[in-house]
Amino acid sequence: MLFLKEKRTSLDLTEYTVIIPSICVGNAAQLACDLLIASKKLRRIGSLTHPALIPVYGPSAYQHEPNEKVSSCELYEGAEDKLLVVQFRAPWIARHTGSFQQELVDLLKGARRVVILSGSFGFERRVIEESPWAYRASDNFKEIHAAQLGNAELIKWKEHTGEAIYGGGNSLQLYKAFDEKKVAVMLLFRYLLEGDNSTDASLIVKELNELCEDFLQLRSGSGGDSSFKLTVPKSWNLLFGNDITELLF
Repeated sequence: MLFLKEKRTSLDLTEYTVIIPSICVGNAAQLACDLLIASKKLRRIGSLTHPALIPVYGPSAYQHEPNEKVSSCELYEGAEDKLLVVQFRAPWIARHTGSFQQELVDLLKGARRVVILSGSFGFERRVIEESPWAYRASDNFKEIHAAQLGNAELIKWKEHTGEAIYGGGNSLQLYKAFDEKKVAVMLLFRYLLEGDNSTDASLIVKELNELCEDFLQLRSGSGGDSSFKLTVPKSWNLLFGNDITELLF
């Protein structure tokens, strides 16, 4: 399942934070991970294979690693920040999802904490005045981040207690799989719509950074929101294909 570069034989995640996107509505979580990888200049250290993953192979998605290739599932590391980002580039095959989730949990259960990013259909937000964010956190994650999650000035999210996140893909099932293994895990998602979700992706990264600035460290100074800088990966240039030719008009 795990293929590591540079002759590494194992994945040591002691004190690491792992971020995993769910294949959700608008692919917003995957786009958010793209922004993280490009902005932090994370290094590709390996890939995962499994019958649940549709084979994908292509050129580099990021300008800081122009000679790398991409596949269905990749691992990107920021060793200095002890950050590992998992990136998916293809949907999962449903009948193999359960076994893949268990193998993924077994692989990553040594991490200090796991954050799952996702999205949900905007029309599932019942009260318009409420926050467009919702979260679910395990008891041990709440203990680690008691100060942040208990700060009403910082966190205006609604805690999700339901048994489904419509449009959220496998996010809730993956959250429960980590929680069963006693891994400190949080699921963070945003209500959004299909379309160009690049703005939603940047908002997801910004919101996550507000909670866990100690490990993402995306701010370049102390100037508030103006100092929050993200790098757009080159793979977004053709996110929606080529421009419409003028010959049609």
